[in-house]
Amino acid sequence: MSDADDIRAKRLARLAALGQPSASSNSRTSSLSRRGSPSPTTQTPQPQAKKKAEVPKETGKSSEKSEHPGNSEHTEKSRKVDLSTPPANPEASMDKWLRNQISDLFDVGFGARKTNFISFGSSPLSADLLEDAFVEILTDIGVPGEQLPMAYLHQVYTRAFAQKRVLLRKDALHDQKLACLNSIIRYATSYGLICFQIPEMVLGNDLHKTITLFIDKPNTHTFLVDIVARAVELEFLVDFLGMLFPAISARLHAFNIHNAQFASYLTIWETLVSIKAVAAVFSKIPGFLPPDASNGLDFERKTLLGPLLRLSPLHENVAVSTFAGGPKTDAILELTDSALLSIYSTVQTEFKAIFERIWFIVDKLVRGSPQTRSDLLKWFADLVNVSHLRTGSHSDSSKLASDALMFNISYLLIRFSLPFLDFPVFSKLDKIDPDYFGPKCKLIDVSEESRVYASAKDAGQYYESAMDEDVNFISDCFYLTLTYLQYGIGGVITNFGKMKDEIKNFERQRERFEDRRMAPMLARIYGRINALKCKKHAIDALAFFRPLNLEIFDFIVGACQFMVRVIDPEHKHPTPKVSIPLLQIERVSQLDDYEFLKSKTPEPWKYFPEFAVEGIINYCKFVTSYNFNPLMDNPDKLSVFAEYATILLRCPELIGNPHMKGNIVEIFFMGTLTSRLGKPGYFANIFETNTLVKGNLLYSLLDIYVMIEKTGASSQFYDKFNTRYYISKIVEDLWKINHYKQQLSGYSKNNVDFFIRFIARMLNDTTFLFDESFNELNTIHKLQEELKARARGEPANEEEYGTTQELEKNLLSAESKAQSYMGLANETMKMFILFTKQVPEGFTIDELVDRLAGMLDYNLSLMVGPKCSNLKVKEPEKYQFEPKKILSDICTVYCNLSKQDKFMLAVARDGRSFNVLYFERARDILTKKTQFSQDVIDQFYQFGIRADEERLAIEQQEMDLGEVPDELLDPLMFTLMEDPVILPGSKVTIDRSTIKAHLLSDSTDPFNRMPLKIDDVIDDVETREKIALFKQGKYQV
Repeated sequence: MSDADDIRAKRLARLAALGQPSASSNSRTSSLSRRGSPSPTTQTPQPQAKKKAEVPKETGKSSEKSEHPGNSEHTEKSRKVDLSTPPANPEASMDKWLRNQISDLFDVGFGARKTNFISFGSSPLSADLLEDAFVEILTDIGVPGEQLPMAYLHQVYTRAFAQKRVLLRKDALHDQKLACLNSIIRYATSYGLICFQIPEMVLGNDLHKTITLFIDKPNTHTFLVDIVARAVELEFLVDFLGMLFPAISARLHAFNIHNAQFASYLTIWETLVSIKAVAAVFSKIPGFLPPDASNGLDFERKTLLGPLLRLSPLHENVAVSTFAGGPKTDAILELTDSALLSIYSTVQTEFKAIFERIWFIVDKLVRGSPQTRSDLLKWFADLVNVSHLRTGSHSDSSKLASDALMFNISYLLIRFSLPFLDFPVFSKLDKIDPDYFGPKCKLIDVSEESRVYASAKDAGQYYESAMDEDVNFISDCFYLTLTYLQYGIGGVITNFGKMKDEIKNFERQRERFEDRRMAPMLARIYGRINALKCKKHAIDALAFFRPLNLEIFDFIVGACQFMVRVIDPEHKHPTPKVSIPLLQIERVSQLDDYEFLKSKTPEPWKYFPEFAVEGIINYCKFVTSYNFNPLMDNPDKLSVFAEYATILLRCPELIGNPHMKGNIVEIFFMGTLTSRLGKPGYFANIFETNTLVKGNLLYSLLDIYVMIEKTGASSQFYDKFNTRYYISKIVEDLWKINHYKQQLSGYSKNNVDFFIRFIARMLNDTTFLFDESFNELNTIHKLQEELKARARGEPANEEEYGTTQELEKNLLSAESKAQSYMGLANETMKMFILFTKQVPEGFTIDELVDRLAGMLDYNLSLMVGPKCSNLKVKEPEKYQFEPKKILSDICTVYCNLSKQDKFMLAVARDGRSFNVLYFERARDILTKKTQFSQDVIDQFYQFGIRADEERLAIEQQEMDLGEVPDELLDPLMFTLMEDPVILPGSKVTIDRSTIKAHLLSDSTDPFNRMPLKIDDVIDDVETREKIALFKQGKYQV
């Protein structure tokens, strides 16, 4: 054996020994021992292997590339010598070419020097000895220039490709040379893999730096792809990826999009998942699942996908960097509108670019294999299942998955869902399983979710006998998207509201500490306010991003059509369209009977989790407050949403949560507002042209006006008045269309009980709101007078008003309440004007007319009576208090009803507030101080004169009758009963009209507070006969 052969044999024996498993070997080394590694072609004993990496007889797939995509860093010395004639000695010629190539490609020469090859000797070189070059460099002499071994292998790989490009096809040895170059390329990738399989075998190997190389140098990615292909061949792929991906993700977690390095991480992600084999096994890689699946933060921080999916302008550090240039603690951040718009544009562009890359990555994973797809959906589901607190009003967002992560996943799922929600055809709605929320629902945890119109127990009983079947990807994806719409995007909306509240709280603290000059505390407060402002600006930027929101709204439109299909008794909507109402009520009291409505809710709709409806409504409510929102200039899709919203309002058996109905009303209201350019609201055309909306919206609004009395929320007192305010504004808009006026006339004649129910509630509101408004104005008047007195130096009345600080605080509170109550009262009066003009006879119904007359008389007395001076306040317009306008509104309502005899009688009977002198005073004020129509003023005054004449006639009649016996008096109104009835519980006799009026606002017996329905009362025939005798003067007490 020659010296060279002896050296080579010893080296290969050492390589074999490194390949053998030992007690201390890790799993990767053991795996290599089982699966084999590239081996030289000598007969030296090798490690046990399934496959032997040898120079292929035919070039491998990776070697077939005619051109390398990367740029060679080495200046090639191409030898374009004409070798078309066969050389005299092909073996010598090949030896010479190989020696030149090895020197050029490997940067290592031949001879006795320490850095040269010493094992080849002077024997002719052949392709069979090429692997020896790799082995000697990597295990004996080390790579030239102390390079990183992987960087060196990539250099050899790149040079070999470059040499292939200049190889002349007419060269007589072309095929042999090409085979050699392909072998070098293949060995480079094989030993690239060995750097991961047996890292300790390669001199100077450093996996940390190797992974950094692949991240930082995109030109190495073709080499990486070939290494992956080699790992696939050796069945080492999962082990290899298990060393690569966790390291990439762990490092990416330290960055976000305000660090330029993040882009290189996205590039390597894109490279790897573009390999089908990688995407197919991705969910098997260690680190795919979180260590603690009950902790949302573990998904974000301790999984492969978390650091990738959280790349977003919504991340707090990114937002602070974008809008403030970094943490700002010296002053409050102030940005002009133009500056904000410029930054918004930048944020939107950046978000689109980043998200498209994330979408590319996740889409490749979903298409990788059925296993990866199902595991990825489960990953998303497991995360959202532990993130329900994101919509909680008091949850700590720092302990939950971030807005950045949850918003990106929400948008990803929307993208996956859009293809099967194909507007306008919706041909694939039948692929979504409507019976999903039973045993089939293996992804989403709905065990503690509120249901649309049922309890969790009811749902359990309904699905008890259902089959446990697998569902398709479409169903899983659709319902998971709905869940993320609620807890992902919905969580962002909730946090947005919290941020506004937090900013207000910190602003109050700032004012306090600024007064005390506490600099360290102020710096902390400044920093926190600015961080919150930046996060809020980031959300605003995406809310203003129309292309993004158009996609979200596209999903919502498709979801709306599917929901209506579930509601439809035939389950065929939209072909043909569903017809509403679904339920024909027999008595108006059924509209308020929760249990009755619940019993009529269609299945399986009633068992859907409430978030399936709420997420859609909350998103639309939020986004309508922004210009260029997706509901604008989008008439066809908006029409689909409007129909769904109208169906939910019109059919009281569909949802039992009044708070959600109130939110739907607010969405309609926002669509009635005129744009800055004077363009009508985006719902205007739908109100006028959409058949389903035209036929049902007004009825729905009048029903919700009553039903919204209790929303179930802690803020229900304010919610109900806000919703009624929105309804009044919508009705104002509808009144431009004659169709709705005629509808109201029809309700007043053909649906009398329904009409009475609505007007009675409106009466209650008006009475309450004016009372509260005038009380607060009276309080403001007193407090302002006290402040003036103190300013003049007069003694302070601290016993009644407290200190000046307390007085000012109380004044602010009263001003806020007055502004709110007065605004609502003004809107309610507008509705009274519209409705009394359209259907004046509807307001003369016995149950209503006396209460309406009393309300108007009382408010007129406050405006022009002896106590009107108590309403005089500084800057009344600040509280929306316009005395002349209110007086003219009251005058208009009187005039609208002035031709109704029953109304005039009711005014005349009002002994508490009616006074003809108030009509005279009001006439004088309106004539002298307003531009109000003189004809209307005169009509108003003449009505007052006639009512006073009627009053006198009634008083004379009562005198003629004499004193009415107590047993014939109504116990609440203290007037002679006309139609006495007995209340079944308390056994009290009362006039039918009185108890009917009472039940309009209170469904209990006024004498024992027990539940009572008008159908339960009993005619009191005996008392009626006594009343008749009394009127004839024949009744004896």
